[in-house]
Amino acid sequence: MNGPEKNLKILSLQYHCYPDEVGGAWGLTYQVNKRLVARDQQVHLITCKPSESLPNDEEIDGVFFHRISVKDSKSVISLWKAVRRKVNHILKSGKIDLVHIHNPLVGFLAIMHPQLWRVPKVCHFHSSWYDEEKINQLGTENSEIPWRLQIQLQLIRLMEWAGYAVSRSILFLSEYSKDRFLKYYPFTPPKLCVIPGGVDIEEFKPPTSVEEVNSIREKLKLSAETPLLLTVRRLEQRMGLENLIRAAGILHRQSPDLKFQMVFTGKGSLKDRMEQLILEQGVSHCVQLVGLVPRETLPLYFRCADLFVLPTIAIEGFGLVTAEAMASGLPVMGTPVGATVEILRQVDERLLFNDTSPGALAEGIETFLRDPETFKEMRSKCRGIAEDQYSWEMVVKKIEQEFLKALA
Repeated sequence: MNGPEKNLKILSLQYHCYPDEVGGAWGLTYQVNKRLVARDQQVHLITCKPSESLPNDEEIDGVFFHRISVKDSKSVISLWKAVRRKVNHILKSGKIDLVHIHNPLVGFLAIMHPQLWRVPKVCHFHSSWYDEEKINQLGTENSEIPWRLQIQLQLIRLMEWAGYAVSRSILFLSEYSKDRFLKYYPFTPPKLCVIPGGVDIEEFKPPTSVEEVNSIREKLKLSAETPLLLTVRRLEQRMGLENLIRAAGILHRQSPDLKFQMVFTGKGSLKDRMEQLILEQGVSHCVQLVGLVPRETLPLYFRCADLFVLPTIAIEGFGLVTAEAMASGLPVMGTPVGATVEILRQVDERLLFNDTSPGALAEGIETFLRDPETFKEMRSKCRGIAEDQYSWEMVVKKIEQEFLKALA
């Protein structure tokens, strides 16, 4: 893949990154960085270790990983010192042309370095750190905020605003994210640009036959006859996964004639709670948590599923898994939250649940189970949209163009 004539030395800033950790923003950072390298750019990534067993410095897919220890990442002061040391180390091999901020905390600490003050910066708005922290602490967006948390959230907001203020351009994954930012950021914003998330359309692709689907299901120890509902998410509060388990319970009790198998892949803090909820709802025979799936196995789940379910309850900035499902020719039913609305409306309004409640999820899934042929007809349209709008090559080319505009 040939890049532009100008070769850049890019400093990428993220709290975690794939393959160290699995998550939407972390996966996007990895995919963008390795493709920038393939386009003849040099990328140095500063990131924090999720585990001390990882090396301090490593090259992965041409990207130079500079990792900060778990211990140093646990306090703002030690993290700031560690970021400063990493920046100094990277500067020894030559000047940095552009700073690409993915994480507001690491970004804020890095841009305090005097030698980065005049370096052009581009910020990638994955979601609001302020919103994420509030939901993680309180469980919902609308709960009353205790005064201690209010102070913490205001500090978070100031750090976020600092990153936006010094950036020449801010990249958003959806119109929803851009609109949310404009309501949240009261100052005159820099240049704003919407560039969606992406998908590897060769890695995630539709099955070629019923025989292939049956073969994959046999390999994954899944029933070949029973409709397969899939969700791939971190097991965290805003993902709405508990509501989906409750929806399975409603279907089991109210429509026992409808047979289905529901598979959750991923890891996170809700694992124990979800296991308990499966037992409480009496759906252990049809709902299973398979844990974190290796990257090479994940496309197989998409390829053999009948429906992807996205039960998010808050701030869905894009949803890489939505693009991966669509590239696999897999219809997605999602809650009317965030960017899911603008993505799924391109395919069919019937893919949107009425709301985020367990009852609404159960009603939508029942519609699918009683009329699966209607949803099968959407498969080719899903694949076509993914090919036309979400291929990583197209996405990264647009990001690179924004970098060059920022440098101009």
